Amino acid sequence: MPASLTVATHRKHLTAIRAETEDRIARLTVEYDELEGSGTDVGAGDDEGGSESDGTFVERDRVRAQIAEDRDLLEQIDAALIRSKGRDWGSCTICGQPIGEARLEALPTTAVCVTCKARGTGW
Repeated sequence: MPASLTVATHRKHLTAIRAETEDRIARLTVEYDELEGSGTDVGAGDDEGGSESDGTFVERDRVRAQIAEDRDLLEQIDAALIRSKGRDWGSCTICGQPIGEARLEALPTTAVCVTCKARGTGW
């Protein structure tokens, strides 16, 4: 690993991303709960081909999907934090070669190098 990206710097970045993600999940959960209480007037606007609540249902689905993505991101962050405790924290979990500083900075939760990813052997 290049000296400019230390494990401490990497862990600090992951921890910051984790906090941001937790905050986003909290905000989205409030938004979802607020949307759940609205849009119940199913009959409103039916004569025009739909109701106001149709948009609410779509928005709720969007928010629910974002929450699911963020929860998945939390799992990836936690896995990266666990990897960062090992001696080979900057190494590809498939081939063992260095992941690369630029890749780790751009994708801090990645566990594979760009070569393995391109081969389709990584996620």
